[in-house]
Amino acid sequence: MNVLKALALFPALTLQLGAQQASYRFSPNDTVRYHEVTEGRIELRPPGGAVILNTRHDAKIALATERGDTVTAWYEELTLSTTSPQGEWHPLTSAALHLPFRLVFTRAGQVTTVSAPSFPSEIVAHTDLDRQFEDFFISLPKSALRPDVTWTDTAENTRSGSPQDTFHIRHIRHYRALRDTVLADNLNAIVIAIEQEITLRSSNPMKNAPVTIFTRLEGREQGTAVFTPTAARLSTRVRRGHLNGEQVLRGEGREMTVPMSFEYSSSLVRR
Repeated sequence: MNVLKALALFPALTLQLGAQQASYRFSPNDTVRYHEVTEGRIELRPPGGAVILNTRHDAKIALATERGDTVTAWYEELTLSTTSPQGEWHPLTSAALHLPFRLVFTRAGQVTTVSAPSFPSEIVAHTDLDRQFEDFFISLPKSALRPDVTWTDTAENTRSGSPQDTFHIRHIRHYRALRDTVLADNLNAIVIAIEQEITLRSSNPMKNAPVTIFTRLEGREQGTAVFTPTAARLSTRVRRGHLNGEQVLRGEGREMTVPMSFEYSSSLVRR
């Protein structure tokens, strides 16, 4: 999911449940696959009337242990689309498949993207796939994972290419283990509620114009995840978010502020 470029938007983890603290560990030669679908709606409200953009990101993703705390991930299938007043965008994505991301994570589930592939320019112009794993994992509590346990973490991502090309996003994530459940394959699992406070700030130059676009968005996300301790897998994650803010277009001594909103829904299912 990506907010910015769409405007112009659990690997095989083995959970080691100790008596006091849950943590991640990876099994050698293990690969897990997920199917993620994210749909978004962006509304810009310039003086001439509202402009609506609808986005869809449909990806089948594989993640495999590389070594130690490092995981390699790649797209096996990828469909992207954007619908706007200018028409529909449906790029060919074959050149984006099987290109490796490398991720490093802590035992508590905090993830850093060490390297991301160079994607085709047509895709880069519309969406930032580099951020695929920014909020892909859930973190784990410092105590045993059982109903009524709560925990909070913060995930931030900052990038700066030039004074006119900056990006910063902050996720404050609140977790609560709700209840035990049993999945269709008779695996015991636990349902986890997740609420997020999201703040985004960015600036980027407009293509073919001496204008810089400054974006500010703030909002909340709610969702749930289902984790299976015995299988050591995240089985599903669903979420829905709504952010409000503005874009400021600044250049050649002039400035225009455009109110905007972004709402999205996303599902992640282990295949």
